[in-house]
Amino acid sequence: MNRFFSALILFQLTAFSVSKLYAGNYGMAGCGLGSQIPAWKNDIGQVLAATTNVATSSQTLGITSGTSNCTNDGVVRSEKAQKLFVHYNYPTLILDFSRGEGERLQALATLMGCPLHSKELGLVTKSQLSQILTSGTKTDSDLILSNVQELVKKDPILSKACNF
Repeated sequence: MNRFFSALILFQLTAFSVSKLYAGNYGMAGCGLGSQIPAWKNDIGQVLAATTNVATSSQTLGITSGTSNCTNDGVVRSEKAQKLFVHYNYPTLILDFSRGEGERLQALATLMGCPLHSKELGLVTKSQLSQILTSGTKTDSDLILSNVQELVKKDPILSKACNF
């Protein structure tokens, strides 16, 4: 029984330490069910909040679903993910744009929030490739992404389907 409680305490301390790394404006315990209780904003309360988060797995569920103060900053994260994706997949993505299909084009559609409309995105990128590849002051990948986003905003189907 002693080992069980030792393991439980070690687990909770580890979870508390890890949650501190990702804590937002809701205290050291991080997001989750424990962050919903305003009286638990002090140091002792944060221990209770962390224990609640671990015991109920609310932090994991909250991060996954975006509830319990666990926002994943979808817009910022999505924008960064899109920029990184375009940057690291630039040559192959341009090839997919020119063909109007491909795995990387499908992945970009997913990152833009419209995975079911990758065919429409492919049609737009194929027909408007010259607009996508215009030069400017931004880096190539940033320019490409902003050009694709502008084309998506102008397209009647994609503007409603994509959520970036």
